Amino acid sequence: MDSTYKTNKYRQPLFEIVGMTSTELIFAVAFAYMESEQTENFCWVLEKLKELFVKKDLCPQVILTNRDLALMKAIEIVFPRSINLLCRFYINKNVGTKCKQHVVNNLQKTIDTLWMKVVWASDEVEYGQRLHQLEQACVDYSGFINYVKDTWLTPHRHRFVGA
Repeated sequence: MDSTYKTNKYRQPLFEIVGMTSTELIFAVAFAYMESEQTENFCWVLEKLKELFVKKDLCPQVILTNRDLALMKAIEIVFPRSINLLCRFYINKNVGTKCKQHVVNNLQKTIDTLWMKVVWASDEVEYGQRLHQLEQACVDYSGFINYVKDTWLTPHRHRFVGA
């Protein structure tokens, strides 16, 4: 689930919902223009989607989003049994952009590699070790490591980190 922002002639967010088959083919599920990207609007769209389910007790097992907090709240309300994961592509893109803003050129690739090792850690022990390595590499870049921890790891690591 994701929204485009004011890229249409109506200058309204277009909320797009797609599904994925077991063979990794993507198909359109629903589209909706919304007045704004607020929790109430997302809830309305998700409730309309829920009404289309043949079995009323069914819900999506996993929902993948970016870190749109209003959408995440709406998912909790409408589909409380669904697991809301965050898109690693989106996260890595944002972390990479922030890295370029805070970290000197010759260290950016190293820090990006360390970040990916944190994201792909296979268990809690490895996660802790990889995070410590990242923190050590970023000792002179508190703005970057604080962003990574405060925006992504502390509130959301359970939504995207392998461990």
